[in-house]
Amino acid sequence: MFYILGLLIAVGSLVASIIHLGQSASSYYDMVGFTMVIGGTLATAAITLPWDLAREIFYRLRELFYRPLPDRKDLLLTCMRVNEDVLKGVYKFDSPNKDLSHRILKDGVELIQLGFSADKIQTILKERLFQATERTRLIGTSIRSLSKYPPAFGLAGTVLGLVHLMRGVSDGMTPQETGIRMAIALIATFYGLLVANLIVNPAGEAISKHAHEEEKMGEIALQAVLLAADRMNMLETQEMLNSFVDERYRVDVLGLSTINEPSAEESIATPGAA
Repeated sequence: MFYILGLLIAVGSLVASIIHLGQSASSYYDMVGFTMVIGGTLATAAITLPWDLAREIFYRLRELFYRPLPDRKDLLLTCMRVNEDVLKGVYKFDSPNKDLSHRILKDGVELIQLGFSADKIQTILKERLFQATERTRLIGTSIRSLSKYPPAFGLAGTVLGLVHLMRGVSDGMTPQETGIRMAIALIATFYGLLVANLIVNPAGEAISKHAHEEEKMGEIALQAVLLAADRMNMLETQEMLNSFVDERYRVDVLGLSTINEPSAEESIATPGAA
């Protein structure tokens, strides 16, 4: 979601700059530069990306455009429901949510039902969590590493344009046309910088950021599973899980918390307090 917002801001800034310069968008069109930058970047991607994770690569790229970061408070509420179900002897967790944290909860409940000890469950789920986040990090790093190639291909496009320019000069090209061809040649470098710093590198950074957030959420889910495996009561589970998040994400399903509620003394001391 924020990736789209960033792109819209960048495009708006670019359009505003072109309008301020009093030029038309057609002045920044160059088929040679476009072909060199896009074709070269795609060729490099075909060579360097880990295509054994092709399905996950496309999934991670697709989610940049529609999927917000997971909500920690919603996860804590889900974890509390899972703990309550386990205490009641209900070993079933079905969720349409395919986030890593929900997969950890689902696997954890199954392991509890199979009679695995808390230590064994921790070992199994920690490894699954590590492998899943490591794959996402690999994808983010691989995409981010692509950002060094578009400027190089843009420079190659500029060189082609300059070669074309020099041939024109040798054929007696007018000064006006020389300037136009020089401008067109430089557009390829412009394309390379845009693709690298506006599309490719931010995409890799966003995927890596999502991997970090998924890891944090997965760790919360793992702790919830371990608490459920130990048959921890609801109050202790709530307070333990709340310790993993900032105050604004904490839950109070038992109605015992006084977080963000001012005391009587604070209300009296605060100007304008009712």
